[in-house]
Amino acid sequence: MLSLAAALPGQETPVAPYPDNLERLQGDNGFSRGFGDTNHSFSFDWFDSHAHLAWSHYPNLLKGGQIQEVIDRWLGYTGVYHSGRLILLDPYLETMEWAKNDPRVYVFWWLVWEQANQLPEIKRRVEAGLIQGLKLHTGDFRRKENPDYHVMGSEAWHKVYRYCEEADLPVLIHVNEHWGDQAYTYGRGAKKFWARAGYTNQELLDYCLSELVAKHPKVKWILAHMNFQGTETLSALFERYPNLYVDTSIGMFLREYDHLTAAEIEPYRKFCIRWADRIMFGTDVFAYHPLESSYPGSLHNWWLPHYIFISRLGLPQETLDKVTHGTCEAVLGKYLKKMPAEE
Repeated sequence: MLSLAAALPGQETPVAPYPDNLERLQGDNGFSRGFGDTNHSFSFDWFDSHAHLAWSHYPNLLKGGQIQEVIDRWLGYTGVYHSGRLILLDPYLETMEWAKNDPRVYVFWWLVWEQANQLPEIKRRVEAGLIQGLKLHTGDFRRKENPDYHVMGSEAWHKVYRYCEEADLPVLIHVNEHWGDQAYTYGRGAKKFWARAGYTNQELLDYCLSELVAKHPKVKWILAHMNFQGTETLSALFERYPNLYVDTSIGMFLREYDHLTAAEIEPYRKFCIRWADRIMFGTDVFAYHPLESSYPGSLHNWWLPHYIFISRLGLPQETLDKVTHGTCEAVLGKYLKKMPAEE
């Protein structure tokens, strides 16, 4: 038997023909040999760690049934999205109560910095199975006349972080903002804010790392949107902080029908292979309103570009499985819900 690994020396993906291709090679006297004979890594299990479906064109709040309608449309139209699990970043109790008994849906409670006094309620919602993590966002400071990021390190918030350590509750935090616009990914920079903020991206990040990440090493801290940083910088952070993770939303984005050059692929591929245990697939996807138009816009503008980018990297199967779902499962830990097929 000719193995693909032998046919392609040094090829990292795949290490052998996929079982279905091998079956066609050997079975029925090789009648279907070569039919559909693609051996690149792929995954049917994409766990979206960064989704916004509670509102559509804020402040239009979508209720649980409407969120379910959006999810079902995506599951029905997207062949790669077989398991259909996702984390909703959401401040609404109604969404949490709706999602509690859905094994595909998780909720990270989106808190603002004035809500450190909500620790008793955080505990209640964790124990009731309503939330599986917290979401924090430094963008709150941009709306203030005199922004002060030091509230992140207040004693009240340290009490919250200590609880997260005890409860093994992950925290996704949007720390920094990219400098300059990103027309390709529909993003606008925050230059106007930085002009009046009185501090820099780096100062904000350094404070977050020293006061939150370093002081609470048992918390799984997830930097949203790859923290708007490149692979070399993130690799250095991973080396220093073993409790640090990133999601791929906005950072790994490629529009439909576009391609990556070999030079573009190389740093991201090496980064994913080296740090697969720290990288979580995410999209930042949101719903459109009215719901009748939700599928084409959201899927093609947000979900598919993130899926396409990672697929173009040609990752080894083990790496791809971690990035698409394995790392997210590990971060959720004891809060991971059992899918019906696992029971």
